[in-house]
Amino acid sequence: MRLLLALAALLAFALPAAAQPWKADAGPEKVEILLGAWHDSERDRDVPYKIYYPATAKGPRPAVIFSHGLGGSREGAAYLGQHLASWGYNAVHIQHPGSDASVWEGMTDRDEIVRALTAATRDIDVIRNRFEDVPFALDQLQLMNASGPLAGRIDMTRLGMSGHSFGAVGTLTAAGQTMRLAGTRFKEPRFRAAIAYSPNKPAGRTDPAHAYDEIAIPILHFTGTDDMNPLNPSQPASDRQIPFRNIPAPGQYLVVLKGGDHGVFSGERRAGREVATDAAYHRLICEMSTAFWDAYLMDDASARAWLRDGGAAQELGDSAAYEMRN
Repeated sequence: MRLLLALAALLAFALPAAAQPWKADAGPEKVEILLGAWHDSERDRDVPYKIYYPATAKGPRPAVIFSHGLGGSREGAAYLGQHLASWGYNAVHIQHPGSDASVWEGMTDRDEIVRALTAATRDIDVIRNRFEDVPFALDQLQLMNASGPLAGRIDMTRLGMSGHSFGAVGTLTAAGQTMRLAGTRFKEPRFRAAIAYSPNKPAGRTDPAHAYDEIAIPILHFTGTDDMNPLNPSQPASDRQIPFRNIPAPGQYLVVLKGGDHGVFSGERRAGREVATDAAYHRLICEMSTAFWDAYLMDDASARAWLRDGGAAQELGDSAAYEMRN
């Protein structure tokens, strides 16, 4: 008996503990939603928003901006905004007129839609407005934190930036990526960390070795093995790993969902085009995102250890490849 007990103890010590999920299920906070639009008088521009906030949370809580992809809206990634708010985050989803769903509204022909969306990506004013929407949104959150339903609910010292596809371009730009727009810089120093869902490689002839020199914040990068460019199917999905592999700053993480495509991150599928793995991948996306924000916006040492010391890798299992650079 003593020998058996000693052997059991030895095995328990030698074998790694099973991975524990990190807030993979919905959290304890009641989630409420604010819908509206901010008006920027300087640009004569309205910026619609949808804010998921933890109505039952005590004290000021971090805020995370989410920027939708090309042709999307503030309704994108609702699964993610709802989840983050249930765990105490203010999830602020903003909409960018000029590159939102209005670009292809009423169109049914795929080629026509592609042409309209492609034209939006080549419009300098559209691009500039997208990037300028982000600091404008932060200014508006500062005002909302002073009065109204969000008064005192936002910790403006704990801000994160995130986005999908075109929104991921804006995310990396806010983090410090160099953009060729008449030498303009769009780096937003108020962000402490960022998550890029389906990021793109630098546009044009920008050298990836230098495009990210000014990025100094930790970033979680998401993509998938089938994450092709909807406007250019010949572009390999691996191009979306270029930012992770070239950003010199520490605290970079990469999740590559096996079989994950471009649409899984937005959570918006046309009827009849649902993918069986979406629900499982949404759970992993929510889990990894929450752990990352806990680690870098809440300074949670246990969350950082979960990301770095095997917990995240075990949770992802065979569903994704996982890399990090600390």
